[in-house]
Amino acid sequence: MVRQGYKDFYELQADEYSPEDGRINYRHDQFFNVRNLIQKSYGEKCTILDVGCGNGYQTAPFTGKNKVFGLDISEANIEKATAKGIIAQLHDIEEPIPFKDATFDVVVCSEVLEHLFFPEEVIKECYRVLKKSGLFIVTIPNLYCLRNRISMLMGRNCNFVEYPINREHIRFFSLYGMMDILKETGFKIQHFRGQEFAMNFSWPYKVIWYLHGGNKGLRILIRIATLGRIRAELPGPILQFYIYRFLGWFLTRLSPGLVFACRKCEI
Repeated sequence: MVRQGYKDFYELQADEYSPEDGRINYRHDQFFNVRNLIQKSYGEKCTILDVGCGNGYQTAPFTGKNKVFGLDISEANIEKATAKGIIAQLHDIEEPIPFKDATFDVVVCSEVLEHLFFPEEVIKECYRVLKKSGLFIVTIPNLYCLRNRISMLMGRNCNFVEYPINREHIRFFSLYGMMDILKETGFKIQHFRGQEFAMNFSWPYKVIWYLHGGNKGLRILIRIATLGRIRAELPGPILQFYIYRFLGWFLTRLSPGLVFACRKCEI
């Protein structure tokens, strides 16, 4: 039985979080990271499960040439995900995942675990429904990001944690804490990095965004830096993207978000 109060809350949230911007990859490197990991590992004809799929924004680009399934607690989100071509069904993901063992090539669980009472049980279910050597991609907020460390040191409000500013997150993770959980479940971690570095502080990026309308010098600089691969119509967002992609790699433990790519290893 779906917990009604929990479900009602996420029905209301369904329309509040709808990142449908065409430049979504440049605004949120989280989405780029997840999609890039899938694309690099599987081209076409794979089966993907998006656990906590929301409105389908994350995995919808893989529909058509792949079978993409989604689970979500919100009926509104299920309707939106279905409209994007995802085979979506209503499900409380803290209940057993309604698929047989070893069904999927890829399982995605992005920005979900922090909302759950027993996230380790969901990870075990993701492991179960993955095929041998299947790819598990998980993203989480990082409790120990730079912004949180400074806020806690100064005794100020910590927006990532404090209620009622943060009404949704009920579990909190670190880089090494999540690595331990994944390894204990049986996953082999192949890749991890920081992401969403702009959430640490937004003010340095304001100048960059002022240039997003088409600064000619910045466009030329980006073409030189990318060896002509990118024709930057919106150079500000692209420059910001590459800056916080670098910071996420270089300062992983201080990043507001973390992404892990793991393989199912059966003994």
